[in-house]
Amino acid sequence: HLLASGTKSFCGVIAAAAVEDGLLTWDERVAETLAEWKDHPQKSRITVRHLLGLTSGLDAGTIGRPPTYADALAARSKHEPGARFEYGPVPFQVFGELMKRKLAAKKENAVDYLRRRVLDPIDCRVAIWRSGPDGNPQLPSGALLTAREWAKFGRWLLQHGRWGDRQLVAEEYLAECLKPGAVNRAY
Repeated sequence: HLLASGTKSFCGVIAAAAVEDGLLTWDERVAETLAEWKDHPQKSRITVRHLLGLTSGLDAGTIGRPPTYADALAARSKHEPGARFEYGPVPFQVFGELMKRKLAAKKENAVDYLRRRVLDPIDCRVAIWRSGPDGNPQLPSGALLTAREWAKFGRWLLQHGRWGDRQLVAEEYLAECLKPGAVNRAY
């Protein structure tokens, strides 16, 4: 089954694991890794939390049409980071590029990392993860899973990151994914 926007839930887990692994922090400025944003007045202040909370200020794009990572990075900045909520695929594709750069030494992308850190240990099999024309995974809507596999992931989340006798991602980091956003308390 195509998860469509349910796929976005994996991004928070990827971020939580990356925080635990010391690859990033929730409030680090994305421009620390995306050097091409360093001199931009708004983009230079966007944090990981802004991206995943959909308050980056970027033009979030057209729902159901994830851009390439390069096009996502080039998206125009419409608002100050943290000021407005805007739902769309662009911030998740930017997060994909961020993770790609953070994981370059391991030769992994965000989906490879998710598989290694969470999905393989809980024996959760993604049938297909669609990629864009640039070959990068579509993080906002690309995952297809059976209902049984999706439920397995949900059960792992309900167990606060524990699977059997293993804590795969610390509960405190996963809890960050469930906090209401400052701009849109429902997200």
